[in-house]
Amino acid sequence: MMTSKTHGFMPLQSLTQIETALDRLSPRGYMVGYHVRFSRPVRRICTYPGDWLAAYTRQNMIVADPSVVWAVLQEGTIRWDDLAEQIGDPINVIPTAAEYGLHFGVTLSCGPASSRSMMGAARSDRNFTDAEITKMYDLLVQGHDILARSTAMRPILVEALDAIACGMTYEQACAHLGISRTALRYRLHTARNVLGAEENSEAILKAIDLGLLNSNTYSGFVKGLPFSPSSTDT
Repeated sequence: MMTSKTHGFMPLQSLTQIETALDRLSPRGYMVGYHVRFSRPVRRICTYPGDWLAAYTRQNMIVADPSVVWAVLQEGTIRWDDLAEQIGDPINVIPTAAEYGLHFGVTLSCGPASSRSMMGAARSDRNFTDAEITKMYDLLVQGHDILARSTAMRPILVEALDAIACGMTYEQACAHLGISRTALRYRLHTARNVLGAEENSEAILKAIDLGLLNSNTYSGFVKGLPFSPSSTDT
């Protein structure tokens, strides 16, 4: 297993450049999920073969995939050869992947557990070299950092949106957060500006898409609970 976090490569300028480089490094495909929050990635790219993805989905392999389990628990990198020994592979995900041409692979992860970026990459001909793995890890970290900057929002703004998403009126949200109505309106206004939204409801949907809010707490909006004039005040 490699766990080096030193990055000696020239930074790339965009996610498109990063993902093009990852594609070149992964002849049999790769999958990356950036900033997995509440079990949802902010951005997901997958270039694995379609027949393998169909089998993986049909058999619900994600629930016991040692690559996913390892990435949730660890930061760093590990070749698939070592996964079974460390994590176990009760439903034979790795051997089944080999049947579809993914004979060799590597798993990579970076970032805190609450917003982790994870990646898997595969080859059919040989194991990835240490240099290739280091390069992929560097690219993963670059993508993670780019999206961290673009999706950053202060916790107090997220809390204000979350209160409204749960169906609270402005009065209820103020009591819940322990702030004045003026402060709540300012926080919601700032959150809308950060997210590029005109209305609170639009800001909430964007925050969910970015993984800033848990869609399971969005019950007030989804169930159609009333948004009184005071709760949509801008």
